[in-house]
Parts: sequence; C-alpha cells; structure tokens
Amino acid sequence: MILKRLYELAVRERLLDDLAFESVPVPYIVKVGGEGEYLGIEERRGEITRPTKKGHPKIEPDRGKELLIAKPHGAPANAGFARYFADTLARVLPVSDEGKSVNSRKTFWQQMTKAAADSGDSALKAVASFGVAISTDGDLARKIKTDLDALTPDPGDRCTFAWHPDQGVTILDREPVRAWWRLFYAKFDQQRQEDGPQGVCQITGEYGPLATTHPRLPTIPGGMASGVSVVSNDKDAFLSYGLDAAANASIGYRAAEGYTRALASLIQQKLHRSRVGIGNALFLFWTRDKCDLDDVFACIDGTDPALVAKLLDSMKEGHQSTVLDHNAFYCLSLSGNSARVVVRDYLEAPLGEVRSNLAAWFADLRIVDPWGKETVSVFPLWQLAISTALDSDAVSPNLPSQLMDAALKRLALPDNVLAACVRRLAAEGDGGFRATRLALIKLVLNRKGFEMSDALNEACVMPAYVCGRLMAVFERLQWGALGDVNANVVDRFYGTASTSPGLVFPRLFKSAQQHLGKLQSDKPGMAVNLQKDIESLCLRIKTFPSLLALSEQGQFALGFYHQRAAYRKGKGGGEKE
Repeated sequence: MILKRLYELAVRERLLDDLAFESVPVPYIVKVGGEGEYLGIEERRGEITRPTKKGHPKIEPDRGKELLIAKPHGAPANAGFARYFADTLARVLPVSDEGKSVNSRKTFWQQMTKAAADSGDSALKAVASFGVAISTDGDLARKIKTDLDALTPDPGDRCTFAWHPDQGVTILDREPVRAWWRLFYAKFDQQRQEDGPQGVCQITGEYGPLATTHPRLPTIPGGMASGVSVVSNDKDAFLSYGLDAAANASIGYRAAEGYTRALASLIQQKLHRSRVGIGNALFLFWTRDKCDLDDVFACIDGTDPALVAKLLDSMKEGHQSTVLDHNAFYCLSLSGNSARVVVRDYLEAPLGEVRSNLAAWFADLRIVDPWGKETVSVFPLWQLAISTALDSDAVSPNLPSQLMDAALKRLALPDNVLAACVRRLAAEGDGGFRATRLALIKLVLNRKGFEMSDALNEACVMPAYVCGRLMAVFERLQWGALGDVNANVVDRFYGTASTSPGLVFPRLFKSAQQHLGKLQSDKPGMAVNLQKDIESLCLRIKTFPSLLALSEQGQFALGFYHQRAAYRKGKGGGEKE
C-alpha cells in the first residue's frame, strides 16, 4: 500500500515523464574552451536555512545546483562503473589514485568519447579532447587537483562540464546531448527488461518485466551517505519462486522508478514542504490530492503558533471545510540501517480527521507557562522528545514515532513516556520544571482518563495533586524566609516527596513551621497567606499517601507546577519572585 501511494504521487506530479534523467545536485562545473582547453572549475551552490534549537536560523550552502543528469545504465556499485556526462569528482578528474576510482575514470572517458563520436556534438568533442589532455599532461592534472583542493569539496560531490561557446550552459542542457542519451538509455532499458524475469507488478497490477534492482534513495538518518534501498535481497534465503534479487518483490521497472522518485522528492522537499526530522526518524507527508499542508506542519514542528491557533479556532467553530475534508493524508516514518531503509510507521487517514486529531493534541498539551502569565500549547515534537531525557542522544529511538502517532491518530502515550518525565524532574530538581515537560505529563494523564487542568485547579481533590501543591507552598515558605539558597527544598526533597509523601512530609512540615516563624516577623502578610494555604490544603487530604503510583507522580508534578506558577504570578502568595 505504501509503495502504491508513492507511485500515485509520482504519476500525479509527472515525475516519470523522462525516465532517462534524474534530478541530482551537481555543485562543480568544469569549464572547457572551444577546443577543449581547461578554463577552470566553477562552484555552483545555493543557500539553505536550517532551524536551530536556539531559535536562530542557520544559513549554509546546499549540496549544489540540481541538474537533470543521465540515469545509471547499470549498477553504480560495480567496479569500474561511471555515469555518462556527470559523476563524482574522483570518477571524472585525476584527483585520486585509488584503483576503483582509476577504473571508473577510464570508463567515464571511454563513454564520453563514444557519445561524442556517435552524436557528433561539438561540445562533447571538446570535452573528450579535454579528457585526453588530463590523461597525458601531468602538469594539467596537478593544476586541476590544486584548484579542487582550494574549493574543499566533499568526497561524494559530482561535476559536469560547460563548453565556453555555450556561455555557462552545461553539456547536460544541450538538446542534442539529451536526445542522444534518451535513445541510448531506451535501448539499454529495453534490453535489461527483455533479459529479466516477467510477472505481475504488485503496484500497478500489470504483467511485464520485473525490476531486478531498484534505484537508491538519498541518505536518511542512520543510512549510508551513498544512499539507501527500500527493496533489496542479498541472501538466498530471502528469495522465492526462482526470482533473484529485487525481482522477488514483484515490482515492475516503471513502478520501482516511480516510488523511489516520489520518495526522493519528499525527502528533498522538491514538491512541497514534506518532511520533519526528529532524532533518528524522518517523517514524510503528502496527500492524495494536492493541497496546502502548512497548518499541519506548523502544528508538528511548532514554527507558526498563529496557524495552530487558527486550526484550534476552526475546530471550535466546527468549520465544515476542515472537519469534512476527505482528502487522504499520508505520513510515512523512515530511518536508515546501513544500506537499507527501515519503515517505522505509516498513517493513511482523511485529512479532516488528522486536523481534528491535531486540535485535540494541542488542547491536551495546553498548560500555563512557568510564570503564570499565559497558557501555551505549541511545542515542537523534538522539544517534547528531549524533555524525556538529559539530552537528544538519550532519547528513546521509538519516542518520535510514538509522539507522531499520538498527535496524528489521537492515541495515548505509553507509561514509559510519563516515567521518563518524572525521572527527569526528580533528577534535575528546581530547574527541571519546564513547560514542555509538564505539558507532556498533562497530555499523558489526560489520555489515561485523568482530567488535568491547564492551570491551578483549586477544586481538585486528587491526593497526589494536593500534595504537589503543598510542596510548592513549602518552597514558597523557604524562599520567603531565607531567600535564594544553594539547594532549596525542591532540590533536596522533591524526588522522595513525589513518590513517598508520607515518608518526607512530616519533616517538611517541621521545617515549614520554622520558616513561618521567621516570616511572621519579616513579612507578616506573606506568612498569613501561606499559613492559610497550608491549612486549606491539609483539609483536602486525610492522610499523606505512603507510596504514589506512576500516574499519581504525574499529578503531583502538575500540582506543584500549577501552584508555583500561581505564586509567581502574584496570586495567593504575596509578592512576586
């Protein structure tokens, strides 16, 4: 089903109109004169803007200008292979003495000589002459290597050529060259299909030649830099019915080309904004019918709170255009494992349902900020993921997919997410109470059936929630009496209090009485207010629990956070901090 949907996207976007070429970044252009003399190397790159965790966009060069280059006419991994007209620097120019590169370079220039002779194209003849020069002129080869070293290319960067009379246009853009290659590739393609197995394509349902190899995809998290494969077989145990290699998947050549081109376009965001990366997972989005998905992306990556607010308003008002949108929405989660793609998850649902689920996601996340000034609900998924761990490297590999499922499918999150959050609160103490982490705790509890409020709920009588509020009163008392201290009551006792309040609260009450005594002489008004808070909260609970379950630990955290936010806002506790 996944590959069929990707093939449908390729057909819709006309990605299969010219099978002899594929779009690939080519950052380096070797300029040659009218007779093939070397005129230098030009770097052609654009700029991309990447978001950063600190919120300041980072501008960096891209991988190179996208050009339609010749499709491989064989297996690129084979020794001595080279593409026509454009390939990696080591396969084209004398910059490496490694045996594999030397053999591929020999193949490349033999192919260039053949194309020049068969097509009679003047630009190809000039480039072929340049190829002869670099193989016989040591000084020229050394100059080219020096020029390239100054540009500091990456090992996988590609290059092609521009003939001077064309004023910068590459040989790949010359129509005689393109026409010759189309005929050459068509013969190659026809021959390999005739020589290969036949069967029913599982994507199109048509009978015909089955692809024995599938094109590789651009690199994804965890995959090899040279690319990854969705379908591949390297052991006899994976084969059946006499079908070798990828033919065992029973997918035709056109369908294989279609799904890989669609995937590559989504990964590289050539069709529309289509990807979100979280940890080691890559999430790709598209729809059956072309439409604007900016609001969905704003919800997932938290880049535009205004679009999120618009979505929430539309759900609240019951706009038919949103709720009854039956355009199909697709989400595919991938990661890499060496040379292969790992499909982690897949969602296919009506777009209106997805938007409704996202609105519920933000409603469950909504929480007051740490200073009690406003409620917030827009948190990028990567921030939510990191809130469960010390840093991004310690995030569970499965968590990004679990968060995406919860957002798009309105699913509950497993207990291990709540456990990770409460562990971090106990480990980090006072500095761990960030809105992102508490919002995630609130969402987990809400979807477990507990109705947790956005801000302080004076009417809540859940024992754990009340105990959490009392912990915030103790913290407020200590601050009022002693000011800032190196290790406050939260740093020292929160971990134990949030799991076994019955064990530690008697000690905290004893300290509270001492702090109240000092506060009554220094700040009597604050002392009276805090004394009332303690008395009011104690009336709501008969005995302090000896042990709190995991869900109750989350309630304790929210009670503490809500009460603290109310104090910081200046309500119920006297002065602002």
